[in-house]
Amino acid sequence: MADKKQKVLRTRKIRTINVGVFIIGLVLVYIIVNIVISIRKDHVSLYEVQAINMAQDNTCEAVIIRNEENYYTDKAGYTNYYIRSGSRVAVGDAVYSIDESKNIYDYLTDYDLNYDYSESDIEMLRKCVSDYYSENTLDDYSGVYNLRTSLETEIAGISDSFLLENLDQIQSSTDTTFTFDIKKAEKAGVVSFFSDSLEGLTADSVTAATFDRKNYSAENIFDSDIKQSGSFVYKIVDDSSWAMVFHLTPEQYDNLSEKSSITFTIKNDGLKLTKECSFYKQGDDCFCRIVMDNYMIRYIKDRFLEIRLELADEEGLKIPYSSLVDKEFFVVPINYYVSNPGEDPDHPDYGFNFMNYDETTRSLSYGFKPCEIYYKDEENGVVYVDTKDLDYGQYIYSMDDETRYQVSVIKKIKGVYNVNRGYAIFRRIEIISEDEDYCIVREGANLSIGKYDHILLNASLLKENNEVY
Repeated sequence: MADKKQKVLRTRKIRTINVGVFIIGLVLVYIIVNIVISIRKDHVSLYEVQAINMAQDNTCEAVIIRNEENYYTDKAGYTNYYIRSGSRVAVGDAVYSIDESKNIYDYLTDYDLNYDYSESDIEMLRKCVSDYYSENTLDDYSGVYNLRTSLETEIAGISDSFLLENLDQIQSSTDTTFTFDIKKAEKAGVVSFFSDSLEGLTADSVTAATFDRKNYSAENIFDSDIKQSGSFVYKIVDDSSWAMVFHLTPEQYDNLSEKSSITFTIKNDGLKLTKECSFYKQGDDCFCRIVMDNYMIRYIKDRFLEIRLELADEEGLKIPYSSLVDKEFFVVPINYYVSNPGEDPDHPDYGFNFMNYDETTRSLSYGFKPCEIYYKDEENGVVYVDTKDLDYGQYIYSMDDETRYQVSVIKKIKGVYNVNRGYAIFRRIEIISEDEDYCIVREGANLSIGKYDHILLNASLLKENNEVY
């Protein structure tokens, strides 16, 4: 019997789509895409305006101008002085002596002068010590050397003065012949033994290079060392009037140049003064000249002084550079910006009267357009108007003097976007100083921003009138 083959039919199972899974997948894709876009997108950030007190640079350097005359020795020899620096002399007073052989000083080494220091001598030495303590700290040892020099100078002056007064007695007590010349003052004034490379400096010759210390040199020659013929030995300042020339920064000049007098402190000793002054420029360099009638002897050994100027502290608003934006405005004479009573005289509109010419009828028509101004520059007599509020070439009209003005001048103003109301409003700023990351703007400027206002941190992310999202 033939085998009967039985055919088996196989059917493929049809898979159905799960709609719920599909929708969930789409939602997940949508969420992922939005997360990626959100991560990569620049976010609008706000910045709260903060006030900052600007510490102005109030220090500068001054150079001293004196009416001084130098004197030089006419022969070589050893010098001894009989006048202290800063002392006044009359014509004919002994200032110094010069000894070619130094015999008298060698003899005095073994000679008993029997000198008792007077009260004035002791007071002078005490003053040297007192000045040292007032000008130096206990951990600053460099000032000790200056103290030693000051004491040696005073003691040498005391002994030399005694020598001059008792010269005849010393000579009569020995058979030694002493040959030295006593030099007397040729004019009255204050004696100084300070010499520097700026001798003969006048106020008119002061430049920025005057304050460069690289080529400056100074010395105090009050000593008994041998001097060559023609060497500087002392100077006479014959006028109590002297001057100081301050070297100012441009910022200091702008802050002070409108004043007729200034208050300042000489940092060398803390002396505070208020004096009349005059300001001037030489190229880009700024200076201030002050004439003094007192304290000349106080600074007889100085050529430069450190000055602290009394500048009014100014408070400004700190703004990041990323918040700054430029905006174009029409510049219009201020007299064309007028009020219009309209329907409510108590709350008039402000704007411009405009005029149009109809070429068809060849007639003029007038109207009024309310308009907000962004800045009123009363000093220059203009207002700044948004370019959207007026048309370029449009005529505006003044009813007071029946004149017209064609709108055409465009200028840029720097400002920020204020977002206090939830959308970006342009507000102008006045930058008064700049730093690496921030600028300082004037607080209380006309139609500007104020402390605690909120502005866009990155002004490039929005345009004016856009809502903050």
